[in-house]
Amino acid sequence: MIDWKKVSPDDFKLQLEVESIQESGDSIIFPVRVYRNDGEFAFLKSVPVRGEFYRALKQTPDWQKLLTKIFRQRVRDDIIARSKEERVSIEDKISWITD
Repeated sequence: MIDWKKVSPDDFKLQLEVESIQESGDSIIFPVRVYRNDGEFAFLKSVPVRGEFYRALKQTPDWQKLLTKIFRQRVRDDIIARSKEERVSIEDKISWITD
């Protein structure tokens, strides 16, 4: 289990699940697997990008590099939010349910 209070965004690497990319309304949803640098799976982050923006981005040089920067920033924001979030242990949750 990851102790979110003791990690930084630099402790993670990303892997895009290309085969699972989906269109939903006006957006394209990119599933990004997030791993600790030691290879431990951390979480799956769905990154929506407006279809219009994505099509325009593909017309620019180095568009894949720019798209990767977007993924990294969205995952970075998520990791920071997780590190600030007060999590309740599963034991406490079970205790509340069974009391």
